[in-house]
Amino acid sequence: MAREAAQVLALVNQETGEVKELPRAPYAFDGQHINVGIRKGRELASGASGLTDREFRVAVWYWFATEESQGAVQRTQSEIAVELGMSADALGRVIKVLNKSRILLEDGGVGRTKFYRCTPYLAFIGSGFAHREAVKDWNPPQTKVRAPRSRQRTKKKDES
Repeated sequence: MAREAAQVLALVNQETGEVKELPRAPYAFDGQHINVGIRKGRELASGASGLTDREFRVAVWYWFATEESQGAVQRTQSEIAVELGMSADALGRVIKVLNKSRILLEDGGVGRTKFYRCTPYLAFIGSGFAHREAVKDWNPPQTKVRAPRSRQRTKKKDES
């Protein structure tokens, strides 16, 4: 059986006729890829969701920190806090908000250390069939976590 010829991308110098083969990357991305729900992600990113910038940043970090299909991020809060540039206590408060709204799900732990992963409704690693099965076991997250905060400066008592 005849094999198809491999396509080669090359540059040809018009003056000398020299042919230079161009290197090709086997794939445009390295490592795992995730499917992220665009509509839900935009709802969470909007000001109407009530999430602070820090809470949204932590949620997105968990989307991209999961390296196996629906596995928990097996790192301590101290390690994650250092990477995110915040204190472990601040990260703990953010995780509490995200867990309560089902954006992050508790998934195991060691001793007092709890591990979390992102809900499959927002981000998932795997095939479409596996994704469909994964969401069957979970309630969708709340995309309106709290009432949006007013960003206007309020008057102090002595300024009235």
